[in-house]
Amino acid sequence: MVADVVGYSRMMADDEDGTLSSLRAHLNIIEPVMLNGGGRIFKRTGDGLLVEFPSAVAAMSASVEIQEIMEARNLEIPESRRMQFRLGINVGDVVVDNTGDLFGDGVNIAARVETVADAGGVAVTDAVYQAVIGKVDVDFTDDGEHELKNIDRPVKLWKVGPTAPVEPSRTMPVRRSLAVVAVLPFDNMSGDEEQEYFADGITEDLLTALSYNSDLAVIARNSTFAYKGRATDIRTIARELDATHIVEGSVRRSESRVRVTAQLIDAESGYHIWAERYDRELTDIFDLQDELVSAITAKLMPTLWDRAGSLMAGRDASTFDAWDLTIRGQYLVNTFKETEILKGLRLYDKARELEPDLVAAVARSALAWFFLAWSGWRDEFINPWERGQTDARAAHQLDEDDYLALAAMALAEGVAGSWTDGLRYSRRMIDRDPYGVFGHHMLGNNLDRAGEHAEAIPPLTQAWRLGRHEPFRFDIANDLAHAHYMNGNYEPALAWGQQSLELNGEYLQVHLIMAATLAQLGRFEESQRHVAAVLDSRPNFSCARQRSRLAYSLEVDRDRMIEGLLKAGLPE
Repeated sequence: MVADVVGYSRMMADDEDGTLSSLRAHLNIIEPVMLNGGGRIFKRTGDGLLVEFPSAVAAMSASVEIQEIMEARNLEIPESRRMQFRLGINVGDVVVDNTGDLFGDGVNIAARVETVADAGGVAVTDAVYQAVIGKVDVDFTDDGEHELKNIDRPVKLWKVGPTAPVEPSRTMPVRRSLAVVAVLPFDNMSGDEEQEYFADGITEDLLTALSYNSDLAVIARNSTFAYKGRATDIRTIARELDATHIVEGSVRRSESRVRVTAQLIDAESGYHIWAERYDRELTDIFDLQDELVSAITAKLMPTLWDRAGSLMAGRDASTFDAWDLTIRGQYLVNTFKETEILKGLRLYDKARELEPDLVAAVARSALAWFFLAWSGWRDEFINPWERGQTDARAAHQLDEDDYLALAAMALAEGVAGSWTDGLRYSRRMIDRDPYGVFGHHMLGNNLDRAGEHAEAIPPLTQAWRLGRHEPFRFDIANDLAHAHYMNGNYEPALAWGQQSLELNGEYLQVHLIMAATLAQLGRFEESQRHVAAVLDSRPNFSCARQRSRLAYSLEVDRDRMIEGLLKAGLPE
């Protein structure tokens, strides 16, 4: 399949930054459709894509879904900023060179066919039409034979016109009256790089507090932190993040005093709705957080029930050091390297010694222990699964409505085999924040482990789309690979596994799924790279031990996974 944007050169001439940011946002939504269909993206050329699919049916299905999604997205965008893709599909032989690029007559014809497609439509060769007719619910129009540039024979083409729009819920939660807020990293004005974490911590606590309001959608922390240190126009950021309002500010800390400035900006116009400066003694930092949250929500949604300040209510300001340690620990855990995670866990423990009811430290500790367990980390005296379970329940007991505590419980119940409870906690997370990456991730993960593999793919795909800048995005891709594998769809499993490897080549779980997937596809030679990675990381690995650790609802799922690992040559 070949894709490009209609009128891209004109759009770039009119607004280069806006066009590029819009294209990135659209691709973030439609590329997962290709991957879910087993597509492998071989080339990106400005506004164009070259994608290889395992079958004509897979390519056609993905193309129709992409155009439906784009039709729905364009309805929410001013006409002057709308993007429409043309898609062309051909079936033919291709050659892969030593750089991984695709060449050959099949590619050349697809590129020419794409130019014939209507804006928002799909054009296919007769070979594709014959392969998919009766298998894909699409109305084709016979477009006759075409003389295509540099093709020495007429090519018969069929067209699928622009599609009717799908419900917006297929791509993103419907906004209606909802404000979508992006909290940009507050600038550190202290002149001391050691205080950078302090400015980031102010940002994160404000972001978390805002997220407590179920009527307010807050863009994920790592999506906004991608703009840290970058001079980017507010309206460009808003388009890329699909935000309606931006919060930005600065922090200046000097000995026992802190000055925080914050401003609220209308994303579309760039107009400053509200700005304020707060000078406080460091002892009342949490009251300052409460004041900031209350002021911003009052401007955003006058009728909103003000729960945003509840995160800081009643907390003793003398526990600032515990908050400080928690933020530092989060930096280390976000590296997803075992040695750094262990350091971060020690900081969480110190924070909890200072303030035992600091739910953020307890919940983050649970999540970190679970990741270590999945990574295969083992210790003679510590069972990471048990520590994760213990901390998850402790966090939930402290605050059963805390977003991270709910995430920890969703994982804990899934690991324990209580998938019904795991799904309940996951859905509560999504109810709390439809734009929160973790909720969709946890829902998909629990559905997959419960044996509902096909049902797991939509929420996992949504998590991938929402989490463009999340450090754990590799794990979302791995879970998508796992769900496709367990559903017997090995080509999409391979495509998502490759995405995960590109983001984190050291993750044990993705090497396991890649070894099993390649073996099921009969590509045994390629699977050996991943077998070697597993054994290099865990020399004592055995399939029998792995089977005992698989938290699956269905025995047939354990059979399928172990079958693939044994085929790949991993020890029994």
